[in-house]
Amino acid sequence: MTQSETAPDSSGAQTARKSELVQKLLAYSAEHGLSRMSLRPLAAAVGSSPRVLLYFFGSKEGLVRAVLIRSRENQYRLVEQWLAEAASPADRIERLWQWLADPEQAGVERLFFESYARSLHDEDGAWAGFGKTSVSEWLPLINRMLAAMTERPGRDTDPMPTFVLASVRGLLLDLLATGERDRVGRAFGVLADLVRRHADTGR
Repeated sequence: MTQSETAPDSSGAQTARKSELVQKLLAYSAEHGLSRMSLRPLAAAVGSSPRVLLYFFGSKEGLVRAVLIRSRENQYRLVEQWLAEAASPADRIERLWQWLADPEQAGVERLFFESYARSLHDEDGAWAGFGKTSVSEWLPLINRMLAAMTERPGRDTDPMPTFVLASVRGLLLDLLATGERDRVGRAFGVLADLVRRHADTGR
């Protein structure tokens, strides 16, 4: 570890270095996954060392947690931006699917589903709460999207945001598993039509 990484007056540099490492680790994890990766090859892949990674993250568990948090934050922020750029509220459901189903996002999506599945069994470790948190973060975003389409305030009791979120994630998992983009895209078209009818009728 370099002196600049341990100097007491370099907190800003350390924060920047840690953020840079998290982003590199995220990019690597999106391609290779995190579940079975040990620190030594992971450190080599991002141009660091196990000692430096342990210094910044404390343990592999801390490293995994930091990567998962960054992954959720990045995805949420980028999807919000994409939805805001839609031509109209009615176009936002298509924009959401375009972003999530983009082949360039496949690595991130695989990491998401790997982490989601791990969180179902990992009650106390690095993956703990990932699935539940991802639902609680995304439901308000979907609710706002639907509220903009209907021009009515979103309601916490409305089941449609849950239906849309679960349906989109199920379709995305199907796409990642099969690569059958046309078939899954047609199924998404059915979902989009249902969402539009809900926006028009409120049912």
